[in-house]
Amino acid sequence: MTNVKANCNTTFSTMRDPIDRRPLHIGIVLLVGGQAKRMGCNKQLLPWRGKTVLDAVCGALQCGWGGSVVSAMSCKLPFVAVTGDDHEKLEPIVTSYGFEAIRNEHPQLGQGVSIAMGVRHLVETSPIPLDGILCSVGDQPLLTSAVVHEVISAFSENFHSKTIVVPHYGENYQSGNPVLFGSHWFDFLQQIQGDQGGKTIIRGDGKDYVLKLWIRDDIGDDIDTPDDFERLKHRESEAL
Repeated sequence: MTNVKANCNTTFSTMRDPIDRRPLHIGIVLLVGGQAKRMGCNKQLLPWRGKTVLDAVCGALQCGWGGSVVSAMSCKLPFVAVTGDDHEKLEPIVTSYGFEAIRNEHPQLGQGVSIAMGVRHLVETSPIPLDGILCSVGDQPLLTSAVVHEVISAFSENFHSKTIVVPHYGENYQSGNPVLFGSHWFDFLQQIQGDQGGKTIIRGDGKDYVLKLWIRDDIGDDIDTPDDFERLKHRESEAL
């Protein structure tokens, strides 16, 4: 396991792929199919900065992935959002940011099913083999494009098919999302079950290949309960 601060250089030479394949091709799987039992409503559709929480997340992912390049591209982007019961409400939002929306008909089976669906969809439909897939969640309203860019940059600078980049936020060094998995883990991701998600890889077979990226700002919080949302609302003006 290797630690690296955002905006700092690091050496990961023992893991570097012997073939320089830059620029790397990175896909995004956005998980928006949770049932939000503790929240009592769809947290991705909560109001945030004049739009929704989901708009904020999608905007950060889109801009951090490619910035102005995205708006200039007419081809299909390697973005997929995996929805659940509220597919009809979520689809118009995610597609406006370049995501294709696919529906998990069984969200009650856990987040792992959605991860597997999303990764499988990208692997099967991408016209270019992907070097990595960024897995993100739709209820992280403080996520910024800068964080997304830092995660992708850390992966690129320390590239190997087994590299996994996990951001850690703030003084408490809290692990969070989005997490970027190298292509070696695609088959593993497609076999995840239950609610553990990518943690089964990060704490299991992949633990020796995890690169911890420290994000100075404490902006990794997601929304699980009404109290979480009330607390985050006081920070709504941050990063504007």
